[in-house]
Amino acid sequence: MVDTPAPYIPHSAGDLITAEDWNAMQVDVRQDIATQIATSIANVKDVAHATNADTLDGKNLADLTQAILDQVFAQLPKRTGYMRVFCNLRLHADKIIPHNLKAYPVTDLYQLDYFEVVCAKGEKPEDAVAEWVLFYLYHADERRLRIPPHTDAIDIETDPKFRILWKTLIDYFKEQKLLDYDDNTTLDDLEVDFWRAMFKSPNDEFDPDSYCHSPWFEKCCGEKRTVGELTKHGDFDDIYLKIKPQKTINFPLGTTSPAPDPDAGATAEPTNVRVSQLDLDTVALRLLEPPIYPASLGPAPTEKTPIVPLPEGYKDRLPVMLLLKV
Repeated sequence: MVDTPAPYIPHSAGDLITAEDWNAMQVDVRQDIATQIATSIANVKDVAHATNADTLDGKNLADLTQAILDQVFAQLPKRTGYMRVFCNLRLHADKIIPHNLKAYPVTDLYQLDYFEVVCAKGEKPEDAVAEWVLFYLYHADERRLRIPPHTDAIDIETDPKFRILWKTLIDYFKEQKLLDYDDNTTLDDLEVDFWRAMFKSPNDEFDPDSYCHSPWFEKCCGEKRTVGELTKHGDFDDIYLKIKPQKTINFPLGTTSPAPDPDAGATAEPTNVRVSQLDLDTVALRLLEPPIYPASLGPAPTEKTPIVPLPEGYKDRLPVMLLLKV
């Protein structure tokens, strides 16, 4: 049964409707309508379309963002790629390098030059030796070093400098899951893991005599200094890796005037290397003839500073850094 609504202002037949009654009724009507609308809105708990209004095809903003990023990351390897490989090429032997870039990459080759350093061999400073190496870890304060008691100083940092901040490399290797470390990791353990990551396949494993560290580094290793301790004292950001990748471009051999002659001590590098694109995932390097090294390589600077000779057979090997880019 439907309830009969009560009149806003009751009147009987024949009663006079005044202006005051008419105005009062309009106010009552407005208030009644407003009350009913407010009650109706309050009773709405869910609307089918509104529930899904903040999604698209059932996916919220975070889901949509991740879906887009997944598609982008899936396409990147198909369009771009970069790879760096350290090789120690042997004469007349192919070095096969799988890169899996799915394209013929642009290849660039740099010869790794030997340079003279002071390698720590024990906790005592006089235990250090002068050596020719390809990779060297040292502290920024060790710009020049000498072996006690009476030797000539060796310039560790030259002009221009060849150096890479060590922390940059180990953080990169950590991102690649090639090593892991934290504030409690000791410097000696981190160094072992670093060399292992540095020469992980497809890189070649270099002779241990081709890399070493400085007396400062040796002292910290012996004291079992941790990354946290070195960071606290500001030393962790002062450790560098020295390496000398170099190449010559348009080296003027046998030219006549007006082209200038090369410096007497200059050497074209690298030489006699063939690069082969075997397929879309593999390149090969081959050392065709014995390498040509700078004339300064080999003898000690003075008789006061004896230097450890280069590894036997180095003249049949060529250390290089290969860069691949798509």
